[in-house]
Amino acid sequence: MFDMRAERLLSILMTLQRGHGMTAGELANRLGVSVRTIFRDIDALSGMGVPVYTEPGRGGGIRLIEGYSSDLTGLSSGEAEALALIASPALVGVRELDTPARTALDKLAAAVPSMHQLRAQHARGRLLFDTKPWFRSRDTSPFLDLLRVAIWKNECVQLSYERSNGEQKDYLVEPYALVVKIDTWYLIGRVRQEMRVFRLSRILGMAEAPNTFEREPNFDLQKFWFAWCDNFEKNPPSHYAVEIEITSRGRRKLLDRFGQWFKTKLEPLGDRYRGRKHVTLDFDREDIALRLLFDLAEDVKILSPRGLKQKLHRRSTRVAQITR
Repeated sequence: MFDMRAERLLSILMTLQRGHGMTAGELANRLGVSVRTIFRDIDALSGMGVPVYTEPGRGGGIRLIEGYSSDLTGLSSGEAEALALIASPALVGVRELDTPARTALDKLAAAVPSMHQLRAQHARGRLLFDTKPWFRSRDTSPFLDLLRVAIWKNECVQLSYERSNGEQKDYLVEPYALVVKIDTWYLIGRVRQEMRVFRLSRILGMAEAPNTFEREPNFDLQKFWFAWCDNFEKNPPSHYAVEIEITSRGRRKLLDRFGQWFKTKLEPLGDRYRGRKHVTLDFDREDIALRLLFDLAEDVKILSPRGLKQKLHRRSTRVAQITR
């Protein structure tokens, strides 16, 4: 409802800025509302500081004071859409930041001129950026708040971390920044003068370290992150390779659920085909491959490694036994 009114107020203002007055009836016909609604809108514009007045009599109408310009070009349509995007709670993606984000955006909006707020509201009613994947909770790492505090205060932390190969290792980290990519949080930190990236979901434990650190004065978060992502995509980790034959339906299932990991291998197979096609996929660990491929059931045939085939067979046998 508010978005419709924002659009209407903008339309009235832009119409009046053309330099000639219009009666309430003419505006009502143009916008498809009642005359009473137009008068309420005029009162709203006046309350926002727009110098609008009603001139009675023949040849009168609703006008703006001569020489007034609202400078609607001060916020472009692209800038308004950007403002609408950052105002989307889905962009944050976690409960811990929802309330601070909303209050910060409220304060930001209060500093923006009224007409620009209307343009942003107009865009917000037409554009929503939802980053939450299907069937996934919004729960995040229990260490997120502690890391934010440590980063703000330049305090070192001691991490117990599970590496991608399943090995557990302890790190003394100088935490520089947090990054959320879609729905996954990452910590960027310096370990022994080397910048490293840690996935928060793999942090097993965390403790405060007694020392603080000095940040590199030339550290550029965006430059580092995008360079790291580019290198990661060009050289993805290959910890556990599985050779399979997969049906077209199985291919679509994997792309729908885990396209970000298997896109480069599965897309060249084509969309719809008969039978199965051969492909080798890289997984972080054996247990991940076991879980994902078991869910595909008859849509995939495991060729290697032999150990994975045997474990899948034992699991399917147990399932068959308990479902008789």
